[in-house]
Amino acid sequence: MYSLVKRQAEAEIFPLAISEGLGVMTYSPVGGGLLSGKYGPDSRPDSGRLMSNQEYISRYGEDWVFDTAGKFSQLAKEQGVHPVSLAVAWAAKNPAVTCPIIGSRNLDQLQPSLAAIDIEMSAELYAEIASLSRTPPPATDRLEEQG
Repeated sequence: MYSLVKRQAEAEIFPLAISEGLGVMTYSPVGGGLLSGKYGPDSRPDSGRLMSNQEYISRYGEDWVFDTAGKFSQLAKEQGVHPVSLAVAWAAKNPAVTCPIIGSRNLDQLQPSLAAIDIEMSAELYAEIASLSRTPPPATDRLEEQG
């Protein structure tokens, strides 16, 4: 799993993959739909899997996740792109990611994911997007090793 709101792979999996020349296919670049533009700190629908499925509530239920989704949606709007396109492009830009696995329930949901290929993801835009969410903690509890 890898998205703007689920970045734990950056702590151990991605450094290992880069070090050993391994490919990584990630999934859920839109965070279960959280980064689709429908959610934000004041935009939480009454129904849907993010609100009713206990697994999704556990995974995405914290306030900071919805705050990040709102900021991300605003940035996508400023960039003139669909939030889903931007979420997929951001996940794909990580040098450890071979490809993100996309998912959709219908053709209308698939189109924005496919449009990610048309986004010019500069290093500056990548960093700006990354700054909207929490950086995962180091993979070690020995902070003195972090130099």
